[in-house]
Amino acid sequence: MISTIPGGAVLAIRPDKSSGTPVYLQIAEGIREILKRGLMSAGMPLPPERVLCQQYGVSRMTLRQAFDVLDRDGLIETHRGRGTFVSPKRLAKQQQEMRSFTEEIRARGGVPSSQLVSLLVRKATAEARHFLGDPVDDRVFEIRRLRFSDGEPLAVETVQIPCRLCPNLDRFDLANHSLYKILEENYGLTLTHCVEEISAARPERMHKKLLGAPTPAAVLVIKRKTYATEVPVEFGATVYRADAYSAIVRSVRAQS
Repeated sequence: MISTIPGGAVLAIRPDKSSGTPVYLQIAEGIREILKRGLMSAGMPLPPERVLCQQYGVSRMTLRQAFDVLDRDGLIETHRGRGTFVSPKRLAKQQQEMRSFTEEIRARGGVPSSQLVSLLVRKATAEARHFLGDPVDDRVFEIRRLRFSDGEPLAVETVQIPCRLCPNLDRFDLANHSLYKILEENYGLTLTHCVEEISAARPERMHKKLLGAPTPAAVLVIKRKTYATEVPVEFGATVYRADAYSAIVRSVRAQS
C-alpha cells in the first residue's frame, strides 16, 4: 500500500540486493516509474537522503548514483540546502527541424503567444555584423519578444535582420504573427536552413524579470544564424528557461 504522505510512493520502493541489477539502478527505475505514473507532481520534494538511505538500506553514495541517473534524464533536480525535487516537465526541442517558435510550439500541441518588448533600428552588433556582412549598410531591425507557451513565459528572443532586406518591417504586427511567415510571404525570402549554437549561461537581470525564472537558475541560450539559400538573413539569440525547456540533438553517424 502506498503511503499518503508526500513522497510516500518513493519510500515504498524495495531494492533486491540479490538481483544482478545494481541497486542504484533499481532505485532509479523505481522512482522513474512513480513519476511516469504521475504519483508525484512537478516541484514535489523527495524524502530526505538520510530517510531514503535508511529505508533502502544503502549508503549515501549509492543513493546519489541513483539520483545522478534521474538528474541526467531531467526527472529530478537537487538544490543545495533545500533538497531534491521532481523537475517540471520540459518542452523538448528537436534539432534538425527548422521551425519558428510559433511553428514549434503548435507542432507540440501548445498554444504560442508573444509580447513585443522592443523594436529598434540600430547598428548591428559586432557578432551580427560579422555574420550578416555588409560594411556599407549595417543597420538592422532589432526585435525583442517575450515568447509564451500556454500562457507561461518560456523564452526571450532577440533577433537582428538587415534593414536593406526587409524595408519597413516595423509596420507588421510582430507580437501576433510569425516573423518567418512575414519574411517569406511579404519579402520573398525563402528560408532554407540555419545553424544553431547551444550553451548554458547565467540569466541577465532583464531575462530574470521577463521570464520570472526561479533563483538561482541557469538559462539555455540558442544562437541562430538563418539563411535564405546562401544569403544571411537573421542573427538571433533566444534565452530559454532551463527549468522548462531542453534541447535534443539527433545525430546520424556517417557511413564510410
